[in-house]
Amino acid sequence: MHRIVYVSQATRTMSNPELARIVERAQASNQAADLTGMLVGYKGWFLQVIEGPAQALAAIFQRIRADKRHGNIKVLVSEPAGARAFPEWRMAFSDPQTLPEPARKHVFSLQDLIPINSPDRGDEIAVRQVVRDFLAAFERLERRA
Repeated sequence: MHRIVYVSQATRTMSNPELARIVERAQASNQAADLTGMLVGYKGWFLQVIEGPAQALAAIFQRIRADKRHGNIKVLVSEPAGARAFPEWRMAFSDPQTLPEPARKHVFSLQDLIPINSPDRGDEIAVRQVVRDFLAAFERLERRA
C-alpha cells in the first residue's frame, strides 16, 4: 500500500459537464486498479490524495503527470501507507450541486472538509493536516485579494 498527495493547477477553465466526465472516468479506473483517495478542486487548483498498490499508483500517477489539463504538479507526500486514509473514493468541488446527478453522488462540498473530526476527511491525521493546510492557504490568498 502506498500513498501520494499532490497539488496541481488547471491549465484552463473546465465546464461542469467536463468535470463530471472526469469524475466518472476516474471512479471507474480507480475502482478497477484498487485505488482510493480524495480530490479537492478549488478555483483552478487541485489537491489529490491517491492510495493503493504501489504499482497501480505509479501507473496512474504517470498518466496524471502526462495529462495536459493541469500542470505545476507538486508532490507533497509519497510514502508507504499501512492503511488507507480514504477507504472510499471521494471528490470535492466548490459547488457540487452544479454537477449532474450521477457524478454528484460521489462528491461532497468543500465545507464538509472543515470539521476536524469529519469521517470524510480521512482516518489518518497527517493526511487530514495536508488537506486542512491546503484549504487554509486559499483562505489566506482570498483575504489578500
